[in-house]
Amino acid sequence: MKKILLFLLITISIISCRNSDNDINMKIINLTVKSTDWVENVDTAGLNRYYSCHFSMPEITSSIFNNGTASAYIMLSNVQQVLPYVRHYENTAGELWTQTIDFDYSVGGMNIYVTNSDFAVDPPGAMDFRIVLMW
Repeated sequence: MKKILLFLLITISIISCRNSDNDINMKIINLTVKSTDWVENVDTAGLNRYYSCHFSMPEITSSIFNNGTASAYIMLSNVQQVLPYVRHYENTAGELWTQTIDFDYSVGGMNIYVTNSDFAVDPPGAMDFRIVLMW
């Protein structure tokens, strides 16, 4: 009898914890940035160069902004890597630099940024991204 009572209590607990208000909604958006889409940005002294691309995203509502989240991934061949994406490079002349790809978002839009640690004039090429909205 105790085992049956315990089973019933566990079953009731599990059922009572299931609530449709806890369902997670998700939307996946694939984006492509062409090499010509990148905008070069510098400060007023012409320093601190980075590149950006803005996407209008009406899917990012105030509800998602305030109560949900957005994640971004760069698509690399057959893998996806969460942003920020940071890689270190060296060329044949022994010069070293780091490239960082990150993002921010607001209601109705998203920006993706590419910054090279040496701030060289080196516009990024085409890149593919996957955006995951959850609320």
